[in-house]
Amino acid sequence: MNAEYENSENKSSLSEWKDATISLAAFATTKGGTVHFGIGPDGKRLGVMLGKNTLENLANDIRRNTDPPLFPSIQVEGEEHSALVHVSIEESPIKPVWAFGKPYKRVGRTSQSLSREETQRLVEMTTGRTWDALPCVGLREEHLSREAIEDFLRRAEQDPATPTETVIENLRLRLPDGSLCNAAGLLFAKRPSLHFTGVAVRCGRFRGDSPIDFLDERTAEGTLFQQLDEALQFVGRNTRQAIRITGRPERETVPEYPDTAIREAITNAICHRDYADTGQAQVRIFESGLEVWNPGRLPYDLTIEALYATHHSHPRNRIIADIFYRARLIEHWGTGTLRMVQCCLERGMERPEFRAEMGVFIVRFTSPPISEDKTMTAPVVLTERQERTLMYVRANGSITSGQYQNLFGLKERQARKDLSALVSQGLLRVEGRGAATRYRMPESAG
Repeated sequence: MNAEYENSENKSSLSEWKDATISLAAFATTKGGTVHFGIGPDGKRLGVMLGKNTLENLANDIRRNTDPPLFPSIQVEGEEHSALVHVSIEESPIKPVWAFGKPYKRVGRTSQSLSREETQRLVEMTTGRTWDALPCVGLREEHLSREAIEDFLRRAEQDPATPTETVIENLRLRLPDGSLCNAAGLLFAKRPSLHFTGVAVRCGRFRGDSPIDFLDERTAEGTLFQQLDEALQFVGRNTRQAIRITGRPERETVPEYPDTAIREAITNAICHRDYADTGQAQVRIFESGLEVWNPGRLPYDLTIEALYATHHSHPRNRIIADIFYRARLIEHWGTGTLRMVQCCLERGMERPEFRAEMGVFIVRFTSPPISEDKTMTAPVVLTERQERTLMYVRANGSITSGQYQNLFGLKERQARKDLSALVSQGLLRVEGRGAATRYRMPESAG
């Protein structure tokens, strides 16, 4: 009788339909195959009893519990009281095929579940769609934040009044079936945490060089743009600022680490992280250096050594990367690591270290030495109100005294006092006079 091979499997009874469904999913992911009901593991014919709707129910059970749904060919051999049922499936053009919520492939005579990396690679190879292009279950247009959309439009230097539907279509956030994709939820949902688990950037500053004794901690949540702003703000207040003696009346402030390099590292962690992994992106600040941790392995055909040279772009989330590009937050795909290296070398620092450990990609910047023409100031510790003010300015470009009053419900005198304090700390600069006064971020010297 039939022996079990890579594309053939025997089942003694129809009660084993769940195991058979898994095998059919594995066959479809690989090269196709057949499950034979009514044959024992030793190849001996046993036969199965067929009722009125047995075959119809079997086909429906297989279809309902596979994704993409499988529609197998079913053939019967023999009499109804002792039949052999041969259930065959061809290789699926869309891979992998899932059964009962897990993706499977056939390896020899066994059906094995796929790793996250294998699953993502097969999806991209057979559909051309990255994870961020997959449907976000339950997300509807009314769940999107108009404020978040307008924030993006300002960053992209587009009309903030552009209708939401136009933005959705231009950014390819709606799928052919009308549903919104994962990128829409991560970038524009009112509460992304309702749709995704662990989507945040955890930031910490530590005493010494061990991640044990926290000096400051914050979890940057919200949309991906908000996470980026909050993480950069955390770095700004938890790293030192150098005052360079220039001979001019005004002082020149230089951040401990190059702004461009840090922004690139955190942006890459947000754009290219594996969002199917429930781990959080992290920013760790030690006395000797700063590290950015990104959940997700390097693409299978990209090495650590290649990151220090010109290399092809491998965006794990193409839609998110494209939207960050439109928002002027990244330049050309594939040049981010080179830009980090260049910024550090121009500053006289060691080049950043790139590591891949236990499913996490890590960028480490070594704290630079202090030159004789600079004086270092300690990290700035901000109040929650000051943090919110800087976030507002990053998102909107500027803030007025009136906007500050409305934001916190304060009187004019207190608003001006608070804003002046931020100016004196070098965190904001004043533009205009009188009623036209606005407060903006200082020009970066990094």
